[in-house]
Amino acid sequence: MANTNPGKLALWLVILVVGGAGVFWFMHRPNPNPIRVYPTSRAALAKKFFQLVGSNQPGGYQKAFDMISWPIRKMHRNHAGRYRQRFENLNAYLTGLFGAQWASHIHVTATDDLTSAGNAKWPLTVRIRTEEFHLKIQNQNRYSTSGSLSRNHFGLTAIREFSFSGGARAQQVAGTSDLLNMVGAGGAARNITGISAAYGSSADEKPWQIKQRLLPVVEDPNTAGLQQCVYQLWPVRKDPTVRLVLNRIAHDHRYAVNIQQEAAAVLAGRVDKAILIGNGVVNTK
Repeated sequence: MANTNPGKLALWLVILVVGGAGVFWFMHRPNPNPIRVYPTSRAALAKKFFQLVGSNQPGGYQKAFDMISWPIRKMHRNHAGRYRQRFENLNAYLTGLFGAQWASHIHVTATDDLTSAGNAKWPLTVRIRTEEFHLKIQNQNRYSTSGSLSRNHFGLTAIREFSFSGGARAQQVAGTSDLLNMVGAGGAARNITGISAAYGSSADEKPWQIKQRLLPVVEDPNTAGLQQCVYQLWPVRKDPTVRLVLNRIAHDHRYAVNIQQEAAAVLAGRVDKAILIGNGVVNTK
């Protein structure tokens, strides 16, 4: 019987011990502190969030979800797909207005005019060309599970002009449209999107909700319900972004002549009240 090499036995023993220690550490290692992923600057958080949304990538949308305040993120982690859909909608909205590189025009400033008794409810304003978003930020350090942190970390709690809710309906419309596009029925997909927007108004809609419902639709000269959607921009006709889009339509020959004329009439504030009511405008002032 061959002699056993003591050196090899010792080597294997070391490997087994180190390997076993590694497995033990892996099984019992402390969980990484999720708060550390949050930016350490309020302005950096705001800019990073919008840049991730502007990435137009599923991974970017997921990382944008990771910027949401930890309690909200934890509560909705099983519904992260709805958030990603909302972020995709926001990217599509801003891309339609300003092009695919809209994220290169992000400007973050403090919101002094919304300050009350020295405390800003919406402390940051993000400006992207003619659009403005007001952000509510929260310090995340209180949610740390591994003791105190050397620096403050900040998470996004809310955006005044962009609700995180509503993703379920958006997912349904987007899913149906995607399916129709896959089978070559792009026209039907546009029709579903247009009709959904044209008949989605309500009396309690906020200005930003009107804009985000209608502007992506009226940017397509071939969508269904286009005339109705143009008229429904009436309550927000003085908004800088709406004026930008209406002016584009009024001078874009891809649109039918009557649509160009109607866009110009809304832009000028010269539309008969009966016409507005007939096209589903809730607020005719």
